[in-house]
Amino acid sequence: MPLRRLAFTKDSTTSKAKSPCLQSQLNHLEQLSKTHRSVLSAVRRLPFEVLGRIFSFVPSSFPKIHERQELLHLTQVCRRWCQAARLTHLLWSEFELEYGTSYEAAASWLSRSGNLPKTLNIHKRWCGHSRSNHHADFQQCDLAAPGIVKMLLEGPPLDRLHLLCAVPLCFQKLCEQLHPSLWKPIKSLSISIDDGWDQLIEGEVTSNSFDIPPSVTALSIGLSFSSDFGLPNRPLCISPSTYARLKSFSFYSTPAWSNGAAVLAALQYCANLENLTINFGRNLWKYDVEGHRARSVSLPKLHTLHLHQTFETSILNYLIMPALAELVVRGSHYLEMDYFWWNLPNPELRCPNLRIFRLYAPECIMGPFKLATILQGLPHLTELTLSKAVCDRGAGEEEEGLAIKTRGWREEEEEEEEEDRATPDVFQILHSWDQEGGRARILPSLQVLELLDLPGDYYFSYLCEYLEGRLNKPPSGGTDTLKKLTVTFLPTLLPDNCNSRDFKNIHEKLEGKGIRASITPSKLEPVRRDDYWHLYDFRV
Repeated sequence: MPLRRLAFTKDSTTSKAKSPCLQSQLNHLEQLSKTHRSVLSAVRRLPFEVLGRIFSFVPSSFPKIHERQELLHLTQVCRRWCQAARLTHLLWSEFELEYGTSYEAAASWLSRSGNLPKTLNIHKRWCGHSRSNHHADFQQCDLAAPGIVKMLLEGPPLDRLHLLCAVPLCFQKLCEQLHPSLWKPIKSLSISIDDGWDQLIEGEVTSNSFDIPPSVTALSIGLSFSSDFGLPNRPLCISPSTYARLKSFSFYSTPAWSNGAAVLAALQYCANLENLTINFGRNLWKYDVEGHRARSVSLPKLHTLHLHQTFETSILNYLIMPALAELVVRGSHYLEMDYFWWNLPNPELRCPNLRIFRLYAPECIMGPFKLATILQGLPHLTELTLSKAVCDRGAGEEEEGLAIKTRGWREEEEEEEEEDRATPDVFQILHSWDQEGGRARILPSLQVLELLDLPGDYYFSYLCEYLEGRLNKPPSGGTDTLKKLTVTFLPTLLPDNCNSRDFKNIHEKLEGKGIRASITPSKLEPVRRDDYWHLYDFRV
């Protein structure tokens, strides 16, 4: 017994002596374990492409100085993040050249974008030629600074160049420093001008001619003033030869601009134009003004036409577009007035090959008979989007009559009004026309139908009858072409005329015929009248 007790005492003493050493080893192993867990973290296993995609949410288009600094901070977190950012060339493909930014910084940034198209945005700050942007310490224009001239002459090749000018003279001063024919090749050029010639400092020499680099095939012009700009033989200060080589043209205006005839004068030279975008700035354009007389313009190669912030579409009365495949109209109210009017006159003559038509209206203004007549003239249409363009019962005729009376643009047609009263829904009209014997099928090639923001008291049965008629009576020699249907309603009370049987099993029935359907509201539940204030959109 004594010998065993002595051995136990020795072992205990030895263990206590080794305890600090063992604890140190344990702490070391735990630290190694944490390090290895960090190395094996899921974040470290993310591919460079995923990290780069995450980093792309940091800067906006044309990143400012602070956004560029944030992106550079990400590259300093670790070597892996730095590699991911450097390999994501899209992060470095756009640069905004602000006042005080050196040529070297801009060239270095864009050089990291590899072979991707590069975009440079040059933003004016002060201009010695403009009254509104004049500064006592700046007698020259920022746009003609030596760094910008060097960038256009020696910098990396640019795909897009955006110039924001105080007055038209700013661009001309830049061209005096370096003629556009000497610029590095540029495919797309955007020129935005804040003020007209009337804002020039007294004594400055003006000119109504802009020299555009010969490599430019996409041109965008934005004007924020109301004074005349250009000459009859050089509309918008651009030569006819420049318009002739354009593939894409965009014109943006503010409510101050109203000379639609000048835009039509420019389009008459755009024989090779394929894409056209016009932003009306929510103003009423005039097409017969002094110095410009509107006349029909033929655009034989135009493929896509976008009309934005327009409260009327009179410009379509002057355009002939035999190759047009896509038309997008985004309507807006006329300044402070709740007014929107649109029309597509003689579609079978002006755009006979239209495939895609999207109308986004601020509210319904066209009667259903007129809308049905327009759709009847588009036999090749494959995609149709109508947002707030389908009226509730009788609303279209009342508002259209008010619009015609207040604006006086065209006479009321009694026969069409009688048709509208008798058949108050566009799809009821289309359905009745489809059922008539000997009449050609309306929208025979339609594949995608989107009806967005329908009013709450819309008669959904009309649409169901139209769809059922298409399924039961397909075009001769084949099946119905419709493949996708999307219907959304505005947030509203549950309409009294809405029956749950209209929606029951409709998804299954349509999908059984090969049509993917999305219809709202997904649930039909009665809502108390005093709860209307907090209603929201319903979506499937």
